[in-house]
Amino acid sequence: MNKLNPYYISGLTDGEGSFYVGVLPRSHNYVGWEARPSFSLSQNEENKKLIFQLKNFFRCGTIRYSKKDKMIKFEVRCLNDLSQKIIPHFDKYQLSGIKKKDYEVFKKAIKIVSREEHLKKSGLIKITKLALEMTKNPRRIKYLKNTITLLEGIV
Repeated sequence: MNKLNPYYISGLTDGEGSFYVGVLPRSHNYVGWEARPSFSLSQNEENKKLIFQLKNFFRCGTIRYSKKDKMIKFEVRCLNDLSQKIIPHFDKYQLSGIKKKDYEVFKKAIKIVSREEHLKKSGLIKITKLALEMTKNPRRIKYLKNTITLLEGIV
């Protein structure tokens, strides 16, 4: 298996990758909400070799297949892997496209979670506002704004 060029990975991420911060209700958490950051990159199933090379390159993450759209996805959700492998990669081999802004916002969210501020209402509100900066999807914007309103109402 050929080793991937780290600059290629950053370029591929500029086009096909995603930095995401989910904020979801979870009754088992102290505040009742959970922050879930993730990095992912998807390809058509015909390019699955590349996805397996990404997993091998980063030495972390999971691979999922979607029958619905015939896509294969490499995803990293583990905070330690995001902090110790994904962030250092993109700090060294920087993005140059539109994803660069999302990455910078994502990195701020990772820092908040790493400091465990997300376990408090104020930290979750910060993360939710950061997630708002990363989306242009009207439904997600509405969801995140509603989440902020709900979080602000928690005593």
